[in-house]
Amino acid sequence: MNKIIGVACGKLNFCGTSKHYEVIIPDGKAEATAVPPLTQYEFTGNGIQITIEKALLPFKEATAIPDENGEIADAAAKAAKYFKAQGSALILAALGDLLVAYAAAFLEGENISPAVAAVKAEILSHVSDVTYSLDDGLKKLPLNYDYIRKLFKKETGITPHEFLLNERMQLARGLILGRISNQYSPYSVSQIAESCGYSEPLYFSRVFKKYFGVAPSEYGKN
Repeated sequence: MNKIIGVACGKLNFCGTSKHYEVIIPDGKAEATAVPPLTQYEFTGNGIQITIEKALLPFKEATAIPDENGEIADAAAKAAKYFKAQGSALILAALGDLLVAYAAAFLEGENISPAVAAVKAEILSHVSDVTYSLDDGLKKLPLNYDYIRKLFKKETGITPHEFLLNERMQLARGLILGRISNQYSPYSVSQIAESCGYSEPLYFSRVFKKYFGVAPSEYGKN
């Protein structure tokens, strides 16, 4: 679970090291910087700083991550909003996973074509969107639909639809094992389904059971 444990907005003055991963998104720049734990780094300026606990990323130094379409900045702004308002822990957890996913996609992107990297970024930005249609999203990209589907499978070993399914199932798994709850009780299957891009809890449960071999209500009990 990539738990967001700190957010700073506005004037930032980061100098030194942190025990956790830091993601710094400067205002007006089409990039973010991932700073691993115990890494010396300095930044002064306006932006958003997200502190993520236990992020499993192999960066060994502060690394700039391109954000030409603003997806990382958008996710960070939403995280800042929910963190400040002490809003839904479930959504905040999903945003933490999304920010880490962008960084992971950048690492993978060093070995994949720009076209496939664009598809991955498109999918990762809609993992929790219940209204998202992957086919429509792919058709909106300036790429031939059939060509990009074949290229994606050639370079990654799976189809775009399988990639989206994997991301949603791993997010669901993390939310369940993380025992995310509100002040009264653990979140329901329907709440987890919605956070993973499924509007129908029953359909989500069937997909989850087919993927993991056990219903979401039973997963992790043993």
